Amino acid sequence: MRHSVETLASEFDVTLVGPKGCGEFSPANVQTIECPPSPFSFLTTALLKGWQATRKTPFDIVLGGSGLVSPVTCLLAGRAKARSVALVHGLDLVVDNWIYQHLFVPFLRRHDRIIANSRNTRKIAIEKGCAATRVGIVNPGSTMPPESLLHQADSIRKELGLADNKVVLSVGRMVRRKGLAEFLENAWPLIIEAQPNAILLVVGDTPDDALLQDARGAQRLMNAIERCGEDTVRFLGAVDDDTLWNCYAAADTLVFPLIRVKGDVEGFGMVAIEAAASGTPTVAFPVGGVVDAVSDGASGLLVPEGDYRAFAEAVLSIFKGGPPSRSACRDYALEFSWDKHGQKLLSALGSGDSDVQQ
Repeated sequence: MRHSVETLASEFDVTLVGPKGCGEFSPANVQTIECPPSPFSFLTTALLKGWQATRKTPFDIVLGGSGLVSPVTCLLAGRAKARSVALVHGLDLVVDNWIYQHLFVPFLRRHDRIIANSRNTRKIAIEKGCAATRVGIVNPGSTMPPESLLHQADSIRKELGLADNKVVLSVGRMVRRKGLAEFLENAWPLIIEAQPNAILLVVGDTPDDALLQDARGAQRLMNAIERCGEDTVRFLGAVDDDTLWNCYAAADTLVFPLIRVKGDVEGFGMVAIEAAASGTPTVAFPVGGVVDAVSDGASGLLVPEGDYRAFAEAVLSIFKGGPPSRSACRDYALEFSWDKHGQKLLSALGSGDSDVQQ
């Protein structure tokens, strides 16, 4: 959202209504209204302060960063006689909560424009009753590390003590939809049998957001890791950005073994773009928005959903030097740079109902 605000501020006079502390990260030319961070306090305060702002400033667009703020953006747009636009990410459409589905989602349907982060999220938005002509797609943007990182994999492996290993990486919050426990049970033994020096690095922590917490699933995953043994699986937990980029560069492949879970969805799959930006291909099941984040043969390999033997074989083929190459992955990721994301966002905001990007 910080990058989106910077993009908008390059073309519009922007007033930002965000959680306490957001002003520190917003551009100097953006007026900032800060609200308490807890969901209920944020929504009520944002509505009240936003209402006051509409009395002083003639707004053309009121844009919400997710479906969670849809009642506020819809009401403020009506008050300001402005266009209402909402970004949706997947979970904010399907979360299994009766109040949310019967209060927040109906407000989403009333927006003049919905911008989904993937084809799958667009499909879900339409299934939820949003008019297809009003739902466009803008994939998320990503930071691009320096291209030199592609050529530092061997040295980074040495620094991490992994010079003699084939490195598989998993990045993401410890939630059930990530499918990592199932991967460890069904695919990892096949990989280890064929490639005994393989090691799995697991980066991530339990979720702390308002929509989804899955402590039970996280514990199941930790139990699966323990059964596999520390000699083949290394759990790193949450890491800083520099360490994460090093993990991407050091890995032979990123794995994304998603499963379908009611009330949850992988809206896009940003980690696959970050891995590709570091020259690392992804092996994934084509579940949720991942088909927008992984290009089969260009930035990774997509295997039939639930086929763990095929998944293991795809990982092993990359170990042997099979495609895609590190440079091909990087080329694909460049299409998701923040500059290009900004251009697409501005285009989506300027297009009408008859010009939906798909």
